[in-house]
Formats: sequence, C-alpha cells, structure tokens
Amino acid sequence: MTTPLWDEATRTRSLAEAAAGEPFDLLVIGGGITGAAVLRDAASRGLRSFLVERNDFASGTSSRSSKMIHGGLRYLGEGQLRVTAEACRERDRLADLHPNLVERTPFFFPCFEGGKVPPWQIHAAMWIYAAMARFRRSARFRRVDAAGAKAFSADLRRDGYRSGAVYHDGQTDDARLVLETIRSARALGAEATNHTEVVALLHEGERIAGARVLDRRSGAEFEIRARGMVNAAGPGLSRVRGLDLGEAADELRPAKGVHLVLRGGRVRTKGTVAIEGADRRKLFLAPWHDLLLLGTTDDFTDEVDEPVVTIEEVHYLLDAANAAFPGVGLNTNDIVSVYAGVRPLVASGGAKTPPSSVSREHQIYEDASGLVSAAGGKLTTHRAMGESLVDRVLRGMPAGCRPTAGPSRTRTLPLRDDTFDGAALATSLGERFGLEPLRSAHLVRQYGRDAETLLAESPEEQHRAIGASRFTWAEIPWCMRRECCATLCDLLEHRVRMAYFAPGQGLPELGEIAQLAATTAGWDEARTHAEADAYRETVRRRYQISSAREASGSQGTSAA
Repeated sequence: MTTPLWDEATRTRSLAEAAAGEPFDLLVIGGGITGAAVLRDAASRGLRSFLVERNDFASGTSSRSSKMIHGGLRYLGEGQLRVTAEACRERDRLADLHPNLVERTPFFFPCFEGGKVPPWQIHAAMWIYAAMARFRRSARFRRVDAAGAKAFSADLRRDGYRSGAVYHDGQTDDARLVLETIRSARALGAEATNHTEVVALLHEGERIAGARVLDRRSGAEFEIRARGMVNAAGPGLSRVRGLDLGEAADELRPAKGVHLVLRGGRVRTKGTVAIEGADRRKLFLAPWHDLLLLGTTDDFTDEVDEPVVTIEEVHYLLDAANAAFPGVGLNTNDIVSVYAGVRPLVASGGAKTPPSSVSREHQIYEDASGLVSAAGGKLTTHRAMGESLVDRVLRGMPAGCRPTAGPSRTRTLPLRDDTFDGAALATSLGERFGLEPLRSAHLVRQYGRDAETLLAESPEEQHRAIGASRFTWAEIPWCMRRECCATLCDLLEHRVRMAYFAPGQGLPELGEIAQLAATTAGWDEARTHAEADAYRETVRRRYQISSAREASGSQGTSAA
C-alpha cells in the first residue's frame, strides 16, 4: 500500500476543511502520546475526530522520555500495584503487536552492600512483578551471581556485589511511537494538524462546543466545532483547562527528568543496568543501538515549556555512572547530546513527597462544560489511557447529541503492519542499496515496510549516510512529503532524530540538509536560511548544556 502524502500543504488544507465542515464528534487538544492515543481510539470506533497540537507532534514530554516501554517494577515499592499490572499488560501488547517498533531488552538490577535495596527485596519484587504479568513468558527473570554480573557488564563495579536479577522490558523511539499512532488514526479516518494552538474554547450555553485555534504558521484563526473534547495537553493541561474555567487550574506537579546521550562502547553491557545516584535515587544506563542513554533526574520544576539541562545535573548523572562503572571514566567529552523532559504528574501527596513517589496512574477531570482533561499517565499505558478517555467523553455527552460509536478496536489493531522478519528485511536492504547494518536496521525500526519504498523511490546519491550518523539522506524528502514536517526542527528533532542521536546533532551537514528539505517543500532562500538558523538555536537551547544564565532564566516558565 502506498504511503499517502502528508506534507505542509496537506496540513494547511486539513485545518481549513475542519473549520468549514460539520462539527466533529471529538476534538483532541495535544499531540503527545496521550492525545494521539485518544485520536486513534476514537477513530477505531468510527467517530469523526480531529487533533490539534500547538507545536509539533511529540514535541514535549513524549519525545524526551527514557525510551522505555516498561512494566513499572519500581512502582511496586510505592504500592502502585494497579499501575504495574496495567503497564505489564500494555508492555506485552505493544511488543507483540509491533515487534519492529518496540524491542524487548534485558534489564539488570544489581544489589550492593549498603545499597538502597537489599537482595531479598529485589527477589521478592521480581516474584510480585511476575505475578502482575500473570507469569507470562515476558515476566521470567533470573538471579545473577557475581560471575553472571561480570558476564552481563564487564565494566560494572565488583566490590560489594551481593546479588541481582535480570528481567526484560522494552524500548522504543518515543516520538516515532507517537507519529505511528497518529498515522494509524489518519488511516482510520481521523485528521491531525501540528502548529495549531487553541486560543479560546467555544460554548453553546454551558456546554463545550469546540475551539478557536491559531495556525501558528500562517497567523490565520479558525473555529473548529465538536460535540466532545479531550484536553491532553500534558504539562500545558492547566493552561487549556483555564480557558474553560476562566481561571488557571492547578492539578499538576511537573517533574523534570534529564537524560544524557553518550557515545556507544564507552560502557560494556548487554542491556540496561540500574544504578544509584549519590542521593540513592534509582537511575539507569541503557544501550540505545550504537549509543548509550544515561538518566534520569526526577525533580519538581517550574520549567514547563523549555526545560534546560544544567552542568550540575550533568555531573550528578556522570558521577553516578562512574561510581557504578569505576574504570570507564565518563566525562563531558563523551556526551552526544543532552535533553530534559517534563512529566505531568498529578498533584498528590504532601509537599515533601518526592517526585519518584508520586503516582504514575493517570487522572481524568470532567468539568461542568463536558471538557475532559487527562493528567499523568505513562508512555507504556497510552493505549489504555486513550480508551478510557474516549469512554469517559461518550458517557458524559447528553443522550440527544451522543454519536453512534462502535467498540474500541485498539487492543488488537496494530499501528502498522509489523508481521515481517525485521532482521531479514534489514539484511536485504543493506545488500540491495549498499547500507551498513546500523543504517538498514534503523530504517526498518523507524519506517517498517515503508523502508523499502523510501529507498526505492530515492536516487542513489541519497542512499549514503548523513555524516557519521545512522541516518540516511533519503529520509529527509520522505519525511517532508509524508510525515507532516512544517519546519526543519520538526524534521530533525522528531522525525529524523539528529538533534538527539547524531554526532554534532547534524550541524556540520545542516546547510545540505536544509537545502534538500527546501527543495522538497518548495521553500525560498530566505525561509531556508531562517529554518537553519532556528534549528541551530534549538540545538543550543535544548540539546546542549545550558549556561547558568539560561538555567536561571528558565525558572518560572509555565504553560499555564
């Protein structure tokens, strides 16, 4: 099946048609993983649905996560059994339906003398964790002695090692998961536009009836009518809800998580390793294909729109990694990029409750107008959250205007066709198009079966690597035409993820990248230069260590 065109012109036309057409059954505000899941669930039931996102899809928390699809082992210690059970179910469902998009990966939890968690406790937690997963194959774990620990990670510290356990969770490219969810929703009849900001909510009497939106690309305003509405704006939830209530609500306690992307090969490990910070907070170091991810901090924050990464946060993480892997000597020269995400945690517990102890269970608010808002939640459980939110909207609609809806189909409906041997396809692409294994495997993970079409439709000169990265030149025109990239930042942050995972974040090749994107999209010279300049500034602000002045200036920034 040919992948449909979805470019900037398509986006602009869709927005105008949405404003001119009949009211939608559902309007979704927010293009992160929760909003995407709501849109898809509604579309799977036959509801006419539309999504608006004020920046780019997955531009916030949903592209700045730990990239983990996990069952929430650590939530057991907080007594969050329901969250863990649901996460285990959804993790296995995602991995089974999308084996080339969600990859199973081993996770090693070592225990040391004086550590926060004694061996008996981790082993007990593993049995409970397995029970939460109903003892499915994915729930199997094994104890690890000192020899096993060395075999798993030759660089892990030896002194004081007592015991440990290895189990399996999953990894995914978070922004790609969001995009595939929206693409699936579009295939089911829904539509979505990025760079579309809700500036006011419309009412008929006391009932919510739609939104006035601003096209941030053109400056034009439109009114989109809808019978129901879900506010899935993540950390911006209070801002949107305030448009309905007339005052800013205060449901969230945002928490910032900082991650470092490190050069691959600096730490020898067969999978993710749990480590401890100086304050005994649980952290992790995870292989990410040819790189390493180190994270994450967990601190309440006022930095909502533009969280930055400070040198103190970087040293906190590097010090923890060097304590866990004492012979490697990690330093700032090993950093490929840094990034920070803001978790929209529900405001629960006392003022002294640490972020790690705040529940990851989502909370649904329904205002008198019928506006339904979603706070909290996890990347892993997005599908279930989307289903429950659509259920809630339908229940809250007056009987006279409630649309006919079928049952949700997302429990068994895959996002894309992943019923093929990914390794075999990657090998075939490498042989046919002259790609190194790293690049062909990347293309299959990201684009599934479309990877073959992507290469076949592009000229041979676009089959080469972009610099020393895993990315291929042919990805640029493909994403510009078929993945709704309105800006160069959309392309390089959330589609071809050079800002996160390319050496130099693509800046050495930026001129050529911008020109290829411009040729595809029809930009003139002035816009091409402006797009390149905007990307350079974005890299400096979001993916490099912040100066003290920038860190101070970011405090108080709020989506509300």
